Amino acid sequence: MLKYGYVLNFRGFQIIYKYSILKLKEKACEIAEKARAPLVVLLHGDLGTGKTAFSQFFIGELLKNKRQSITSPTFNIVHIYDSIKGPIWHVDLYRIENTSEIEELSLLEAMHQYICLIEWPDLIIPYIKNCNVINVEL
Repeated sequence: MLKYGYVLNFRGFQIIYKYSILKLKEKACEIAEKARAPLVVLLHGDLGTGKTAFSQFFIGELLKNKRQSITSPTFNIVHIYDSIKGPIWHVDLYRIENTSEIEELSLLEAMHQYICLIEWPDLIIPYIKNCNVINVEL
Protein backbone atom coordinates (compact mmCIF):
# COMPACT_ATOMS: atom_id res chain seq x y z
CA MET A 1 0.00 0.00 0.00
CA LEU A 2 1.42 3.35 -1.03
CA LYS A 3 0.96 6.20 1.39
CA TYR A 4 0.96 9.74 -0.06
CA GLY A 5 2.35 9.18 -3.50
CA TYR A 6 1.93 7.50 -6.84
CA VAL A 7 3.46 4.69 -8.89
CA LEU A 8 4.85 4.91 -12.41
CA ASN A 9 5.54 1.72 -14.33
CA PHE A 10 8.38 2.22 -16.80
CA ARG A 11 9.94 -0.53 -18.95
CA GLY A 12 9.24 -3.26 -16.44
CA PHE A 13 10.45 -1.23 -13.48
CA GLN A 14 8.16 0.21 -10.87
CA ILE A 15 9.19 3.71 -9.85
CA ILE A 16 7.54 4.93 -6.67
CA TYR A 17 7.19 8.65 -6.08
CA LYS A 18 6.31 9.56 -2.55
CA TYR A 19 5.54 12.93 -1.17
CA SER A 20 5.36 14.03 2.40
CA ILE A 21 2.35 14.77 4.51
CA LEU A 22 3.44 18.41 4.27
CA LYS A 23 3.08 18.32 0.48
CA LEU A 24 -0.38 16.76 0.85
CA LYS A 25 -1.34 19.56 3.23
CA GLU A 26 0.03 22.17 0.84
CA LYS A 27 -2.07 20.81 -2.06
CA ALA A 28 -5.22 20.44 0.05
CA CYS A 29 -4.93 24.00 1.35
CA GLU A 30 -4.23 25.35 -2.14
CA ILE A 31 -7.42 23.74 -3.48
CA ALA A 32 -9.41 24.87 -0.42
CA GLU A 33 -8.39 28.50 -0.91
CA LYS A 34 -9.67 28.44 -4.50
CA ALA A 35 -12.84 26.45 -3.74
CA ARG A 36 -16.23 28.04 -4.26
CA ALA A 37 -19.60 26.43 -3.61
CA PRO A 38 -21.15 24.49 -5.15
CA LEU A 39 -18.20 22.15 -5.56
CA VAL A 40 -17.76 18.37 -5.34
CA VAL A 41 -14.27 17.08 -4.52
CA LEU A 42 -14.05 13.35 -5.27
CA LEU A 43 -11.27 11.62 -3.32
CA HIS A 44 -10.05 8.43 -4.98
CA GLY A 45 -7.51 6.00 -3.56
CA ASP A 46 -6.96 2.78 -1.65
CA LEU A 47 -7.15 2.43 2.11
CA GLY A 48 -4.51 4.51 3.83
CA THR A 49 -3.55 6.67 0.87
CA GLY A 50 -4.51 9.98 2.49
CA LYS A 51 -8.15 10.70 1.60
CA THR A 52 -9.11 11.60 5.16
CA ALA A 53 -5.85 13.48 5.75
CA PHE A 54 -6.48 15.53 2.60
CA SER A 55 -10.01 16.28 3.84
CA GLN A 56 -8.76 17.30 7.27
CA PHE A 57 -6.28 19.75 5.76
CA PHE A 58 -8.84 21.12 3.28
CA ILE A 59 -11.55 21.62 5.92
CA GLY A 60 -9.09 22.90 8.51
CA GLU A 61 -8.01 25.65 6.14
CA LEU A 62 -11.59 26.94 5.93
CA LEU A 63 -13.06 26.37 9.41
CA LYS A 64 -14.49 29.34 11.28
CA ASN A 65 -13.60 27.66 14.58
CA LYS A 66 -9.98 26.58 14.16
CA ARG A 67 -10.18 24.52 17.38
CA GLN A 68 -12.91 22.24 16.03
CA SER A 69 -11.72 18.68 15.50
CA ILE A 70 -12.06 17.17 12.04
CA THR A 71 -12.67 13.44 12.17
CA SER A 72 -13.28 10.69 9.67
CA PRO A 73 -16.96 10.23 8.77
CA THR A 74 -16.52 6.48 8.22
CA PHE A 75 -19.09 5.51 10.84
CA ASN A 76 -21.38 8.57 10.70
CA ILE A 77 -21.07 8.71 6.89
CA VAL A 78 -21.50 12.53 6.84
CA HIS A 79 -19.95 15.31 8.91
CA ILE A 80 -20.94 18.90 8.20
CA TYR A 81 -18.60 21.75 9.12
CA ASP A 82 -19.25 25.49 9.35
CA SER A 83 -16.63 27.23 7.23
CA ILE A 84 -15.84 30.72 6.00
CA LYS A 85 -17.24 29.57 2.63
CA GLY A 86 -20.46 28.07 3.98
CA PRO A 87 -21.19 24.48 4.98
CA ILE A 88 -18.68 21.81 3.99
CA TRP A 89 -19.94 18.26 3.76
CA HIS A 90 -17.33 15.56 4.42
CA VAL A 91 -18.74 12.25 3.22
CA ASP A 92 -17.36 8.70 3.35
CA LEU A 93 -19.28 6.30 1.09
CA TYR A 94 -17.13 3.25 1.94
CA ARG A 95 -19.97 1.46 3.77
CA ILE A 96 -22.76 2.54 1.38
CA GLU A 97 -23.94 -0.36 -0.73
CA ASN A 98 -26.55 1.15 -3.06
CA THR A 99 -27.68 4.45 -4.49
CA SER A 100 -30.91 4.57 -2.48
CA GLU A 101 -28.79 5.11 0.64
CA ILE A 102 -27.13 8.10 -1.04
CA GLU A 103 -30.52 9.65 -1.74
CA GLU A 104 -31.51 9.27 1.93
CA LEU A 105 -28.48 11.34 2.99
CA SER A 106 -29.65 14.46 1.05
CA LEU A 107 -26.21 14.38 -0.55
CA LEU A 108 -27.59 14.97 -4.03
CA GLU A 109 -29.04 18.32 -2.94
CA ALA A 110 -25.90 19.25 -1.00
CA MET A 111 -23.69 18.71 -4.07
CA HIS A 112 -25.56 21.52 -5.85
CA GLN A 113 -25.36 23.95 -2.91
CA TYR A 114 -22.23 23.39 -0.83
CA ILE A 115 -18.65 22.23 -0.91
CA CYS A 116 -18.67 18.43 -0.60
CA LEU A 117 -15.61 16.25 -0.09
CA ILE A 118 -16.50 12.64 -0.90
CA GLU A 119 -14.29 9.69 -0.05
CA TRP A 120 -14.92 6.40 -1.92
CA PRO A 121 -17.03 8.19 -4.57
CA ASP A 122 -17.73 5.35 -7.02
CA LEU A 123 -21.48 5.18 -6.30
CA ILE A 124 -21.93 8.92 -6.69
CA ILE A 125 -20.39 9.19 -10.18
CA PRO A 126 -23.75 8.87 -12.03
CA TYR A 127 -25.09 11.86 -10.05
CA ILE A 128 -22.34 14.41 -10.74
CA LYS A 129 -23.14 15.26 -14.37
CA ASN A 130 -24.23 18.85 -13.63
CA CYS A 131 -21.85 19.49 -10.74
CA ASN A 132 -18.57 21.36 -10.50
CA VAL A 133 -16.14 18.52 -9.80
CA ILE A 134 -12.50 18.16 -8.82
CA ASN A 135 -11.07 14.65 -8.89
CA VAL A 136 -8.22 13.99 -6.46
CA GLU A 137 -6.28 10.77 -6.99
CA LEU A 138 -4.22 9.61 -4.02
